[in-house]
Amino acid sequence: MRELRTSLWSVSFFALGYLLPGTLRFPTLTYDPVARTVGFTAQVSSIAMRYYGDLLWACAAGLCAAVVVWNSRRPPRPVGVLAGAALSLVALDVAFYLSRLLAGV
Repeated sequence: MRELRTSLWSVSFFALGYLLPGTLRFPTLTYDPVARTVGFTAQVSSIAMRYYGDLLWACAAGLCAAVVVWNSRRPPRPVGVLAGAALSLVALDVAFYLSRLLAGV
């Protein structure tokens, strides 16, 4: 049960870590396929991709959450609440990126 709670917290923070860097314009790893350059910046040109940087932020957030929860001595929260929070945050990510995708249509 400890593993399930840890993984649910990790999924929740992965979803937050994937959404927040783009929304709050955190500096992140970017790749420009035309110039074939990699950079670390908050301002992304129109052709540059920040996917890998956002994915690194998300993995770091999920890993940090997993380590903190695994070593925590706090009483565990109900699994249903954690599952609901994790799925809600993932749904928020999906809705946000679909809204950006469909805004140009």
